[in-house]
Amino acid sequence: MDVRFDVDAQSLARRIVESFFDNVIIEATVQFVGEHEQALKQLNAQLKPRRTSNAEVVQRITHLLREPLGPLLVGLEVLLREENLSPRGVEMIEVLQRSVKKEAQAIEELLQSTELFEKNAPQSS
Repeated sequence: MDVRFDVDAQSLARRIVESFFDNVIIEATVQFVGEHEQALKQLNAQLKPRRTSNAEVVQRITHLLREPLGPLLVGLEVLLREENLSPRGVEMIEVLQRSVKKEAQAIEELLQSTELFEKNAPQSS
């Protein structure tokens, strides 16, 4: 018997087995990556509506926060027109007006920054 033939046959058999397992590993990796990409797409699809609903929630909250400020400003303006109001009373009403206006501005900035964040958030395909 030729020992060299057995070594060549063993070497060839080893290469065939290694190639087979390399192919199995490559196919498993490709399958894993494909499944991972699909899972990411599904996750992004689920997150997209949440972003929209988050924006809607912020809009509702800012509306609820702003809603009582309008009547407050009108009421304070009416009080300022009272003839028998003391200078200290006028000063207090003006402080209240400035505070209400600052609050309204802060709420508006919150809404605008949320809309800007939503607009600039990465969009998934």
